[in-house]
Amino acid sequence: MILSRDLRPIGKTLKPHGINGEIVVLLTCDVDLSDLSCVIIEIDGIYVPFFVENVRPKSNDTDLVVIDGITDERSAAVICNKALYGLKSEISTSDINAEEGLYANDLIGYDLVANKKNIGKINAIEDSTANCLFIIKKADGKECLLPIVDEFIDEINVEQQEVVMTVPPELLEL
Repeated sequence: MILSRDLRPIGKTLKPHGINGEIVVLLTCDVDLSDLSCVIIEIDGIYVPFFVENVRPKSNDTDLVVIDGITDERSAAVICNKALYGLKSEISTSDINAEEGLYANDLIGYDLVANKKNIGKINAIEDSTANCLFIIKKADGKECLLPIVDEFIDEINVEQQEVVMTVPPELLEL
């Protein structure tokens, strides 16, 4: 069984490309997908391994990926718009801490501790508004939104995959 503590976020699956099951992938760290034994995607609360058959560049930021068993647009759509993980044992910390530093998307999959309580996992980033938000999946399955602002972030621990924040208590109730 694959556990979240064994994973590092490496990017996101964006959308199907064409009718043969290729997927557009945005990588948020310097990792070569073809060097990994598998990539992992959370489906219905379970981390599922997928085996990469082929990778080719699409643009400066994205790649087109062929995954074993994904052969049409419909099956590709099922695993799109999801966080993409690699096994921690196959990805060095230096890949995550690229020269540019950490980005919010690098924190997908991290535990979020707010006001000294473990709130849940950072499930996604909402960046369609002026203020970016962490979308936190709580243990009870509900979601919580927290603004990504320097004033609230106390610590980011890459080794423990944990973000520690101090936030107004009312934000945790929204």
